[in-house]
Amino acid sequence: MANLNATQPRKGLLGTLFPRMSAVGLAGEGAGKSANVQALEMEISWLKMQLAQYQKEQAQFEGPDPYVLGTEHLSAIIPPIPAAGVRATAGSPSMAGYILSADAWQILISKFLKPNSLLLDIGCGSGKMARNLAYHPHVRKYVGFDVLKDSIDFCNQVLVPRIGDKFEFHHLDVLSCYNPQGAIKPTEVTFPAKEGSVDFAWGCSLFTHLLEPDARHYLREVRRTLAPAGMFLPTIHIHPAPGTRYSGDEVKIDVDIDYFVEMCDDAGLQLAVKLGEVLGQYAMLFKVKPGSPATTIVNVGGVKSEAEVAEASKPKTGGVPVPPNDGALTEEMLRLNRHWAEQEQVTASVHPKDFIFWFVATHPEMSLENATKYYFEDGARSAAKLDGHLTRLFGEEKKPIKLLEFASGYGCVSRHLKKNPRFDLTSCDIHPEAIEFLTNEIGVHALQSAHTPEGFATPKKYDAIFCLSFFSHMPKSTFGRWIKALYDSLEPGGYLLFTTHGVKSCQGLQITLDDADEEGFWFQARSEQHDLDAAEYGLTLSLPQYVVPIVHKSVGAPIADFRQAEWWYHQDLWIVKKAD
Repeated sequence: MANLNATQPRKGLLGTLFPRMSAVGLAGEGAGKSANVQALEMEISWLKMQLAQYQKEQAQFEGPDPYVLGTEHLSAIIPPIPAAGVRATAGSPSMAGYILSADAWQILISKFLKPNSLLLDIGCGSGKMARNLAYHPHVRKYVGFDVLKDSIDFCNQVLVPRIGDKFEFHHLDVLSCYNPQGAIKPTEVTFPAKEGSVDFAWGCSLFTHLLEPDARHYLREVRRTLAPAGMFLPTIHIHPAPGTRYSGDEVKIDVDIDYFVEMCDDAGLQLAVKLGEVLGQYAMLFKVKPGSPATTIVNVGGVKSEAEVAEASKPKTGGVPVPPNDGALTEEMLRLNRHWAEQEQVTASVHPKDFIFWFVATHPEMSLENATKYYFEDGARSAAKLDGHLTRLFGEEKKPIKLLEFASGYGCVSRHLKKNPRFDLTSCDIHPEAIEFLTNEIGVHALQSAHTPEGFATPKKYDAIFCLSFFSHMPKSTFGRWIKALYDSLEPGGYLLFTTHGVKSCQGLQITLDDADEEGFWFQARSEQHDLDAAEYGLTLSLPQYVVPIVHKSVGAPIADFRQAEWWYHQDLWIVKKAD
């Protein structure tokens, strides 16, 4: 019989909960029992206590009712976890399995999620993924569907009231081993999403249950619903029977990896990356295959008639009035400029053609004093905001930062950037008068821009290029070309920062999201700058579903950061990093 030596380390669960106690520490205790016997009895007692606690918790988790994690106000925010019976139909009957798998998929999907995305969850079950994405900032809309009515009922009755109606759940009565009375054949399913509308779709533990003809149809539906820059993440079991490439039944399907890639290719989907195994299944990421049949794209709010499109495209009057007296500033303007410039410790000189100054000076809802104050304070705010972002990107230690302010105008922001000792500043604009003014009055190095991106060149490379409200005016024909021209002027490891009119800009532009085209882009030949061709410098709305793929197409670089409504509470900030 093995000797129970109290000094030997204990392994396994008992060793974790109850490491061996010293016999000396138990000497003299008990009614004549040996120290080893007392230690064993104590361990058994503690183990019973732990087991009772575990059983109590499991009884809570495995009950017939949804498990609520908060009380009162919190219960309206934190969605309950479905009861064990509902979880079991979705493949995660245990609480641990449900939470672990939801956590893994949420992290994985978030890695590839773009801002302002419409998501499609194919086989959403009881809302495991919707629950974890409930307050994700990149989710514009979520659509999930499943063949299990009880699961969808739970989502609609319990989740939606808490996480909002931008989350939609649909029951599709599809025939399967999980829904044997289903009325819809799997090869006749139509996903509840419009053509070309989905930014990210996934099928977690879906193709592990679809027979090959059904899987091929589902893949074609994925291609139909994906936007041009959309992505798709499926999982599969990868060990088909010997001599086969696709085997099994609806309970468990296995498919050869390369064969599944071929199936996706046939459907118009191209492999982007093999992600590897996760939770016992193999995950891959696909994108729309170049040259595959184009889908029929529709606007977010529905298709517009030709007459409506033509009317929306007409130039409109408005913007900044032509400055009176060729822009000559009055004595009162000069006095107020000196006062507010002194407050900010910058030059008071304002060029007669400074359209930003005239925009605020002639604003019907602002007095001249408030307008002048706004002009100088807003320039200071923009300079400080940019400094904050560059400090975050480069750290405090990088000095100097070679900075190009592109489309700087007549120095509304440049005069404030000049004060920052960290910046080796160059300002750049299309107007020759602006270059002269920036050089002689603001006192910064100034560079003449060009009317075409291909004609733009810089004598040196920059650590950062900042474009404030430039891409909010570019038409499609030059949008991506200017991104490339500016990106090419960066040092390796440098950053391009630019702002665009985004979702929050619609009210000011007097449009709705429905006015954007299928790519998420809207342009109108209307400008506050009367000396520029409105067809080349108009008003632009570019939603994330347009900006993300155009940046990738133009320079092949990822979006390093995105801040919705970062400037003036409506323009979005985009940051693109050049590879080291």
